[in-house]
Amino acid sequence: MTSPPSAMSVSPWTEASSASALTAQDELALLDRVLMRLASADSDQALSLAVQKFLPPSLLKLSSSAEGVRKKVMELLVHINKRVKNNANIQLPMDTLLVQYQDPSATSFVTNFTVIYIKMGFPRAPPVQQVQWVGPLLAALADKPESHRDSLLLMLIPVLGEIKVSDDPAQQKTALGLHEKPQVRKLLVDFLADYLLLPYGSHPSLKPAEEPGQEPIPLAVPAGLSEASWKRVASEALVPSEILEKNKVQVLKFLGLGIFDEADIALHFVIGLADTRHSVTAQADTNMRKLGSFLDWNDPGVVSRLYALFLGTLMIKDKPPIKPEHRRMPANTRIRLKLMPFLLKSREAAIQFPACIQVTFDLLFGTTGNSNPKLKMSAVSFIHHIIYHCPSQRLSAMGAVLLSALTRLVNEPESEAKLRASCYVAIGKLGLKVPQLVNKDATMIQTFFEAISKEDKETQMSVQEAMALMAPSFRQMEKSNLKFVEALLATYIEKEEPQVRLVSVQYAGEVFRFVHVPSRYILLLGAGDIKENVVKEARNHLYQPLHKFHQMEEARFKRPGDVQLNSSEILPEFRPMLQYVIDKAAIRIKTKQKFVIGDKVLAFNPVVYTEMVKFLRLCLLNSAGTIPPRDFLSQPRLYAPKISKFVANDHEKGHNHILKFVDFSEKLLSAVKNLESVQSLLQIVGCTFPMTAQRFAGRVGWIKGLLDNTRDDVRENVAELYAIIVAELEDELFEKAMGDLTRGFKEKSLEYQHGVIMALGFSFGRRFLRLKARSAPTTIDERNWVIYASSVQLILAQLGTNSHTLMTISACTALIELGRCGPLPLEDEGNEGKDIKSKLAVVKRLLTILKTGKNSMRVRERAALALGFLCVGDPRFPYQRLILEEFLELASEVKDIELHFTMGEAIVYAAFGSHSPSARDYWLISEEDFTPPLDQDKSPDELVTWLLSQLCGKYIQSTHPNVKQSACLWLLALLKHGETLQVVRDRLLDIQSAFMTVLGDNNEMIQDAASKGLGLVYDCSSEGQKEEMVKGLLQTLTEGKREVQKVGEDTKIFEEGQLGKTPTGGNLSTYKELCSLASDLNQPDLVYKFMNLANHNAMWNSKKGAAFGFSNIAAKAGEQLEQHLPKIIPKLYRYQFDPNPKIQESMTSIWHALVPETNKTVDKYLSQIVREISDNLENKLWRVRESCCNAIQDLLRGRGLDGAMEHLPNLWLRTFRVMDDIKESVRLSATKAAGSLSRISIKMCDIDQGAKGGEEAVKVVIPPLLEKGLTSSVSEVRSISIATIMKITKSAGVLLKPHLSILIPALLHATSELEGKELNYLSVRLANDVSVQEKLDMARIASAKSSPMMDCVNQVLQYVDTDILEQLVPKVVDLIKSNTGIGAKGCTAHFVVVLCHHCPLDLQPYSGKILAAFVSGLSDRTPAVRKTYASAIGHLMKTAKDSSMEKLFAKLRTWYMEKTDEATRWAVAYTYEAINQQNADKMKTHAAQALPIVFLAMHEEKRADNENEELLQIFEEVWLDCTPGTEAGIRIYLKEIMSILSLAIESQQWKVKAQTARAISTIAKKLGSSLPTEQTQEFLILLLNALSGRTWDGKETLLVALADVCEKNSEAAKTVFDDPSNEITVDNLMSCVLRECKKDKVFYKIVALESAGRIIDAFQTKHFKELYDIVFPIIKKEDEVQKNENGGESVAGQKNEDQDKEKEEIHETEEMLELRHAIYVSIGSAWPSDPEFQSRHLVELLISCRNRIQSTIRKNMLAIVKCLNSVIDRWHQGDTPDIQDQVFVELGKILSGALVIPKSKQLRWEALDLLDKGIALLTERNCPEINGSFREEIAKSLDDVIKDVSSDAATKTKARELRKLLTAIAPEPPTKMDET
Repeated sequence: MTSPPSAMSVSPWTEASSASALTAQDELALLDRVLMRLASADSDQALSLAVQKFLPPSLLKLSSSAEGVRKKVMELLVHINKRVKNNANIQLPMDTLLVQYQDPSATSFVTNFTVIYIKMGFPRAPPVQQVQWVGPLLAALADKPESHRDSLLLMLIPVLGEIKVSDDPAQQKTALGLHEKPQVRKLLVDFLADYLLLPYGSHPSLKPAEEPGQEPIPLAVPAGLSEASWKRVASEALVPSEILEKNKVQVLKFLGLGIFDEADIALHFVIGLADTRHSVTAQADTNMRKLGSFLDWNDPGVVSRLYALFLGTLMIKDKPPIKPEHRRMPANTRIRLKLMPFLLKSREAAIQFPACIQVTFDLLFGTTGNSNPKLKMSAVSFIHHIIYHCPSQRLSAMGAVLLSALTRLVNEPESEAKLRASCYVAIGKLGLKVPQLVNKDATMIQTFFEAISKEDKETQMSVQEAMALMAPSFRQMEKSNLKFVEALLATYIEKEEPQVRLVSVQYAGEVFRFVHVPSRYILLLGAGDIKENVVKEARNHLYQPLHKFHQMEEARFKRPGDVQLNSSEILPEFRPMLQYVIDKAAIRIKTKQKFVIGDKVLAFNPVVYTEMVKFLRLCLLNSAGTIPPRDFLSQPRLYAPKISKFVANDHEKGHNHILKFVDFSEKLLSAVKNLESVQSLLQIVGCTFPMTAQRFAGRVGWIKGLLDNTRDDVRENVAELYAIIVAELEDELFEKAMGDLTRGFKEKSLEYQHGVIMALGFSFGRRFLRLKARSAPTTIDERNWVIYASSVQLILAQLGTNSHTLMTISACTALIELGRCGPLPLEDEGNEGKDIKSKLAVVKRLLTILKTGKNSMRVRERAALALGFLCVGDPRFPYQRLILEEFLELASEVKDIELHFTMGEAIVYAAFGSHSPSARDYWLISEEDFTPPLDQDKSPDELVTWLLSQLCGKYIQSTHPNVKQSACLWLLALLKHGETLQVVRDRLLDIQSAFMTVLGDNNEMIQDAASKGLGLVYDCSSEGQKEEMVKGLLQTLTEGKREVQKVGEDTKIFEEGQLGKTPTGGNLSTYKELCSLASDLNQPDLVYKFMNLANHNAMWNSKKGAAFGFSNIAAKAGEQLEQHLPKIIPKLYRYQFDPNPKIQESMTSIWHALVPETNKTVDKYLSQIVREISDNLENKLWRVRESCCNAIQDLLRGRGLDGAMEHLPNLWLRTFRVMDDIKESVRLSATKAAGSLSRISIKMCDIDQGAKGGEEAVKVVIPPLLEKGLTSSVSEVRSISIATIMKITKSAGVLLKPHLSILIPALLHATSELEGKELNYLSVRLANDVSVQEKLDMARIASAKSSPMMDCVNQVLQYVDTDILEQLVPKVVDLIKSNTGIGAKGCTAHFVVVLCHHCPLDLQPYSGKILAAFVSGLSDRTPAVRKTYASAIGHLMKTAKDSSMEKLFAKLRTWYMEKTDEATRWAVAYTYEAINQQNADKMKTHAAQALPIVFLAMHEEKRADNENEELLQIFEEVWLDCTPGTEAGIRIYLKEIMSILSLAIESQQWKVKAQTARAISTIAKKLGSSLPTEQTQEFLILLLNALSGRTWDGKETLLVALADVCEKNSEAAKTVFDDPSNEITVDNLMSCVLRECKKDKVFYKIVALESAGRIIDAFQTKHFKELYDIVFPIIKKEDEVQKNENGGESVAGQKNEDQDKEKEEIHETEEMLELRHAIYVSIGSAWPSDPEFQSRHLVELLISCRNRIQSTIRKNMLAIVKCLNSVIDRWHQGDTPDIQDQVFVELGKILSGALVIPKSKQLRWEALDLLDKGIALLTERNCPEINGSFREEIAKSLDDVIKDVSSDAATKTKARELRKLLTAIAPEPPTKMDET
């Protein structure tokens, strides 16, 4: 439906529009008329209107085929240009021009001129309008010439920064419509990049001056631009620098709005960072920070653009040449400085070949000058970057190029030191990654060695680092090159520069194998260096394989696949190593490198020599078949039998290497008397004494001289060396040697005495062993051996109470060796005296030393051992039991644990006697090879049985802590050393019971010993015993049965310092857990294995603890448990994280024992571990729950769950439950575990990790998070779920697509549940205040829209398509209909809105369902929800079907007409407003349905409190937006409006009837006489029918509407009345109206009277008398009341009524005043022209008015005067003179009273107007008498008006004029002065 033509002047184009085709002549005529219109425009406004109307169609005429027409158009355009160009006030029709410019059918001629006026008109418009045109202008650029595009883009740049976009990322991407035009998008992005590159003060027109004869200087194109692109962005003239700076800032702001993808604009921000102006760089920096982590610098597209800017246009062979004007210049230095950090950040940049190489070489060796030292450093850093990230196969291809560049830089002397240093390191990294680049040329090593010598210190460090990096690469060198390297290292190890020596050591260790002899020699030289770092490095390489082997040994057992070290690969063979060292020593001793100490000359310095001896000893033992342990060097006796066998075999083969080693060691000892040299010689001589003892027989004196060394340990080793040598002498020589030792003993130094005593003990002990070892042993009479007896007495003498501690130690040491090897030359018993003469005395003396606490621990330990060994060498020693009893009694007095260990060792020796393995020759016989003497019939069984009974009974059950600890350790020692004895095996059950007694003791050491003892018991048992033992052990552990100990007065419950630790015996829980672990595996006997592995106390690693050999036992237990690992590992892993530190420590010990490589084992059993943790997360024990949470954290640290993905949902669900645990520590651990689960879930769902695995991960992760996490009542659970889902949505990408139908509804639903309780509370409290409540609800919805949940929804929205919508829409519909929170409803609506823009076509089939849901939601009780749903409906119109839209508009119409509640009307208003705003075309299409309702709704009564003001404004805005204007809109939709009004006026609601009446009034006022007769008749019928019945609130509007219809369209109404076919007549109409005038309700009567007056006036009917009869009695009655009040007729003394009645009277009086006002208005309006009526009632009316005007309010005064004005206008002076005279008299009185009313301008003006009319009538009549009296009545009042200072000038002027006229018709009589 189209609008009717406007009443304004018609355009020439409109006139011609009816013709189908115009001739050229017609077109010329039209153009002439247009030109005339433009020429006749005499103001800016007129010209602007003319240009806006005629310019676009004139331009279209340029496509005419007639040349004359085109010329006329050009003439017209010239005229426009002249008048418009310099007048910025003239606005051009930009909207029309834009539409015309986009027309694809327009010719290029038209388009070219159109763009000129677009460029002219755009800058004239206000900025707000310019911003609105940006989108259409950009859309118009597609397929346009380049010149157009460039000029338009330059025009747009200044306003780009003013563009505002939504905060919604989805809407940001769709802003300006660029997402639908990729071609324009790319064009804009490229143009803006070029614009940002434009330098300040640069323009193609600015060229340097050329000298005469000089060749033309080429154009200096700016960096990053080509000549063509420079001219594109430079505009026609030079842009001032300030403007250009401002424009660049605008461009950067625009790019930061989120419209473009981050990858497309990253380059622009980098360019901005390189700008020379601060404001530009600041804006670029802000934008770059905003991008943050969203930008992927590994995007190949981003990297390619960075390289393109950096390098410019490169000419590549075999590719089409690029025109010179299109070749881009390389970036300048400033830009390159900003580009390099981002290239260094990108992994992709390192692998884009050849660009990465070109950048490097350009910066390092380029000739363009676009480099500097800082960039060169960046280039080398970029080489580092390339080496690190580039794959080896690709790097090998370009490695040679990089190496040549680096080598060139290193060799350039002018290169900076820092640059060279970085190059060296780069070469090292390159060599490490691509070994073949460096290992083919051994001279490179030499070059680097020389560089270390030449370079400065800082560079030396870099060279050293480089060489260290390259070292592994040289392992694969050819043998000839290796020889060369070997020679180089041998040379450089002797250099003065420590760095050179350090690198030499590194290469010797890295390049060559461990068994390579020459390299070991170099390392040995380095091990004695003066620099600590060289020494440390050398020793590390020397002993690294040994340490590695022992670390593996500590792992207890090996797994298949573990790397095993062969003994032949650990250390070089002894013989070649020794020979190489000796050969080198022979050479060095002849050179200046020799070392002189006194008169001794050594080939090496003492440190190197000592290190060589130590290393050779290790090689010797390795060659003997045993890998040396760490403490081997400090214990010469250790593994001595193996060395002895090796030496013997070697000697049999004729080798004499051992003698060479003896000579080598002797030279060291002769020069340096340190411990290492003595131990070395001792070990060699001890293992080879048959050969070497004779060699030293002649040098006994030299060895004896070493006994006075200042170090105790040296003297002890020398004493044993001396003993080995002299023991091999003949008897006489031996006794002579012994005599020489004791000669002059007392005169010697204390050190020498100490050495002599030990030498005596070792010598005689060694002599006894050698005698026993002979094939035909000689019986020794020790008591008659004089020298032996005297020597023993000398030794015993040192045990005196006054002896020096050192001497006491030496005596005990000597007794140990004597007692071990043979009997003492003493009687069993003897007289007690000062000297020790008997064995008993020796025992007592040693016991005294042991018991004396003042003695040092070393003394006491030696005494204890001496007591034990006395029983070993003497088969008939009578005091074995005495010693044991004394030891047992001494237990309560000894607290030191080390002494307990020593005493335990002594007890074993004493109990076993000569059957002890310690009776053997340590140098020749191993413990395994020892056999007890056959001729001894004394068995230790009896004594061991007694000892076991004592320990298992009395002592281990003691309440004294010291006794308990000692008994436990001694029992353990006895079991360990006597496990082969039958007597011990028979008592295993008793021993287990004893250990079980103390298993839960407070003392950790006792627990540990008991647990290990139980393990030993089990291993020693038979199968039958094992079953019984397991049963007993499990019963004790699980049921806690323990023997109750009796406590007496002297019982010591706690050891000192133990009080308060764990007095309840709770430590047994550790073993209960071990038992539980074994039971869970269905292998109860495994508890013994676990005990062997658990609680590995540090004491067991000490020298004394290691003697028990528990490391071997643990290793064996580990091997036995290996088959159960699949069951053990999961449970054991969890137990490691038990909150109980003891359990944790024990389980960790077991874990480390069983698992040598944790990562590999966990990876292998990952699924089982995860299942174990998951199953126990909800265990009833809090400790188990907490341990599972802690285990999750550790398990997921750096590890994925790809192999156990099926357990992930349960892990999440159970972790959620534990996060709400009753125990705080469990909750905290669970929260941390959830964090770990979150991190791993995010990583697993990352699409970069692989689509297949990521898809499976998303499938298992998303459901628990959505179903339980988001809906949880625990805030921590919701928080972790939200955070996880957010990150998954960003990382999973398209993998989420199958789950969107679940994910999106869950996220939307969660937005409400995440609201704080405070908001809900506030909402409830403000529920009574509707306006505040609505604002709060809108704020809640806005907050929900910006929540993390909606961020996730927006993130995944891009993957929604038709398949997803099929599953998603039903759930969204349910969400819309469900009773969710306000936030969820708002977010759901917002989601639908975004969907409408994202996939409108896909959404179309489902729009009906969604629309129906939203429509039903419009009845929601919350205004904010209704408003949001209405807005969504507006957007949804874009995709809805026509049938759905028809239903919607019909539904809204029905609602408005039928429902009475306020909420419905608001919903209708919001919906119409939203449809109009979002899809105005849909609104216009269905305007016939919607606008009548809108028109009716506009006329709802406005409330006094303005509550519905906004509602009315909405309807009015919709009406104005959808119609050309109110009048035109009514004309267009009159038929539909009439239809809706006819229904509305029949409504049962009074409000609707009144609303309809107001609408009819508006139609009557707007259309006036143009309202068709048919509609006029219908309105009259509707209104008259509605007037029937009683009076109701608002009924007066019907009367007003009736009056408006009759008054505004009286002619049509008369036509209706005159038509005899119509039932309605004027009489009927007036009868109805006058009937209403008689109603009692005052306010209604007032409106009725006014309406009646207007109707009578409109039709000039004869019904005024009826009206007058109604109103005049009211006036008359009032006049009578007033007369009575003024006449004082009221009875004196009459009391007033009370206050309430007075108020009522006052109210009634106000109503009467309003009524009188209406009466006067109606009389004035309807006063008839009938002379008869006037003559009868005019005077009556004037008298009434005169009576009333002096006693009424000013409003009514004004009404009276206006009424009289109308009356006088219609007065026919056909009355009698008397009546006329009376009229003028009364009129004068009325006017005199009205004119004197002060401060009432309108009243005076109306009165003066009435006076003017009266004077005119008097002038016509010309009656002097009446004129005089009239003048007298009026004159004074006029004078008052003239003199009144409050009167305005116009009023005074008019009063003066009337005064003159009045005087003219009635001159004033002369005064007395005049007569005189």
